[in-house]
Amino acid sequence: MEEKKFAEITGDVVKYNLMNLKQLVFEVTDACNLKCKYCGYSDLYEGYDARENKYLTFGKAKTLIDYLVNLWKECTCTSFIQPLTVSFYGGEPLMNATLIKKIISYLETIQINKKYTYAMTTNAMLLDKHMDYLVDKQFHLLISLDGDEYGHGYRVDHSGNNSFSWVIKNVKLLQSKYPDYFRQFVYFNSVLHNRNSVDRIYHFIKKEFSREPSIATLSDSGVRKDKLEEFWNTYQNVESNIKKAPNCEALETELFIKNPKTADVLSYIYKQTGNVYNNYIDLYIDKDRFARFPTGTCIPFLRKMFLTVNGKLLNCERIDHKFVMGFVSDNEIELNYEKIAARHNDYVFRYRKQCTVCAIQENCSQCVYQMDDIDDLNSMCLNFRNEQIQKQKNEFALNYLREHPELYGRIMKEVRVV
Repeated sequence: MEEKKFAEITGDVVKYNLMNLKQLVFEVTDACNLKCKYCGYSDLYEGYDARENKYLTFGKAKTLIDYLVNLWKECTCTSFIQPLTVSFYGGEPLMNATLIKKIISYLETIQINKKYTYAMTTNAMLLDKHMDYLVDKQFHLLISLDGDEYGHGYRVDHSGNNSFSWVIKNVKLLQSKYPDYFRQFVYFNSVLHNRNSVDRIYHFIKKEFSREPSIATLSDSGVRKDKLEEFWNTYQNVESNIKKAPNCEALETELFIKNPKTADVLSYIYKQTGNVYNNYIDLYIDKDRFARFPTGTCIPFLRKMFLTVNGKLLNCERIDHKFVMGFVSDNEIELNYEKIAARHNDYVFRYRKQCTVCAIQENCSQCVYQMDDIDDLNSMCLNFRNEQIQKQKNEFALNYLREHPELYGRIMKEVRVV
């Protein structure tokens, strides 16, 4: 295999990403009205700031917004309206709905070429109190629901009571009161564990709400060493769980792209064939001339920026808080582009030798910030594949496609990769 040379990022790259930021995420509170057993902030995990029922101040949010607005004003292309998704995160974000409304009101007074869309992940416990506002602002709403009452049983309040009945009541109310909004803007996310199954989750939500849920596994990053046994007793793998379903073949067909096997076929088509073009301009671009970077770790702020309730700036909400890239107070911001770039380069280049001989070096999806042993100099990339392993993966995808030839047509017609 030809050895590829990797490039380092610079402070200018970090600044450019902020000037073209796609998503800004505010952790408006670390308080939550539920105490879910497997929550990323539960005692199963480590690597996050202590949950102390704090609320983000408007001062911190405004300081960050003003800083970004000044950067955005440097952009010379005034004829193009830049889209920005503004997301609200928790805890349970609706516990600080006052701040959410204040942030949105402030954003909408700023005279700048921005089109805002709003998004939120919620446990729906307070949905009845705030749905009118969410509908008015056309929030993209991701509702956490793990299926039927038993399957939802790990999502409990602070007294240990299952939140299912309250959540269902509120979601049904939203659906009946605003059916058009519900069809267009409401999505479901379910966590797979040892109390539910892919089959039960999928068919419950499809039957009750005519929606197809996203089904996620428990994160295995940052699990406390003394909680490993409990974690693995709770954990379920999506693909293995589907195989246990009595109607496995029919379920795979219904799931379509949410079926890991179909996802592997899509990955093969998209990443391995070299025959995918986002638009006609790609036909004229020599991709080999573009810089490549070690691992699949997002370049700082390329996709999003996350502000924690304590004023920490991170690349996203899924990584250990020790990877902080800056700080925000009520009246100032600390953000050193060169320092951010240097630290990022240091982390990703630790895996350079593995990347140069990895069969998926150009299509890697591994984030180094989700590798628990990143500070170990002997750390190995979790996503490394040699030629033999990748060949087996490709053969599996092709064989599955031969067995299900209809998939190719469906993928081409129905799937949009973003």
